[in-house]
Amino acid sequence: MKFVLTLLASAACTWAAAGTGALAEANAGLELARAGKYELAIPRYRAAIALDPHLPGIYLNLGLAYVKLNRFPDAASALERAVKADPSSFQASVLLGMSYYGCRRFDAAAAQLKRAAGQQPDNVELRYKLAQSYLWSGQYQEAIGEFRFLLAKDPDSAPVHMLLGEVLDAANQAEPATAEFEAAVKASPLEPEVHFSLGYLYWKQKRFEEACREFQAELAHQPQHLQALTYLGDAEMHADSEKAAEEHVRKALSLDPNIRLAHLDLGILLANRNDSAAAAVHLREAIRLDPSKPDAHYRLGRLWRSLGREAEADAEFAKVKELAQEEPPAPLIKVPGRRIEQVP
Repeated sequence: MKFVLTLLASAACTWAAAGTGALAEANAGLELARAGKYELAIPRYRAAIALDPHLPGIYLNLGLAYVKLNRFPDAASALERAVKADPSSFQASVLLGMSYYGCRRFDAAAAQLKRAAGQQPDNVELRYKLAQSYLWSGQYQEAIGEFRFLLAKDPDSAPVHMLLGEVLDAANQAEPATAEFEAAVKASPLEPEVHFSLGYLYWKQKRFEEACREFQAELAHQPQHLQALTYLGDAEMHADSEKAAEEHVRKALSLDPNIRLAHLDLGILLANRNDSAAAAVHLREAIRLDPSKPDAHYRLGRLWRSLGREAEADAEFAKVKELAQEEPPAPLIKVPGRRIEQVP
């Protein structure tokens, strides 16, 4: 993000020129960093620390060099020292928060970025990263508050509508989540994933015709979108469009043969067509890919019963009974990893 790039360019501490000792090592490291030679700057900063571990700003510069190299655990270690030395430093708090974010320590990232946002409450880019940290750490109410702040600043931001929709969906608030994705589609219909995400919410609500429309819209822009193909086929099957459903699940499997839902759906479609041998192959593959799901066991049990294979049917139904339990609503497929971008 632009804010992060600006901060990374301006956060380094400078020192008065000196011929020897810690200051000389620190300034040598700074010159190397300014030339983009961060790997070479780090040993000079460390040499300065060995000579004077209390040199002001040295841990900030060392942490910044590690951030530039995406060495986030090392950056966090250095920046923790920087924050301890100067708790009021905005730059140190932000960079430490971003380092925790890069380490996927999202709760720690949120704590540091919240501290920084207290110093610059109108910094939209900072509040966006804080909102994401709340989302990925499961602090949904805090995330909702941050995303609502961002939408007040930019009501037509499709990424913010989408992320707020993800928070609301994860918090099991289906209707407002759907409204956010509908707003995202309206604001930016070409935004990657926006149609798929809305379609997935419709699919979870069994609004299959609307789901089909959105999956098809995603495929119009990304013809090989695996999840859109798979869920389009499933939605079409539930909407009794079996020919189209088979076409789409087969295409999905041609791109990736390890999609459990596609094997399950193809097994169901083939069983409906009385192609029992082929149906059994796909249902068994669905079970192999995830034996903890009862649905494929149930469908295979029905298939065996229709063929008079009672012992095998009973074994599958017993497995269904063992596995069957109330499952929590599925979150959006792309939560929490898809939108987590690294620090530049």
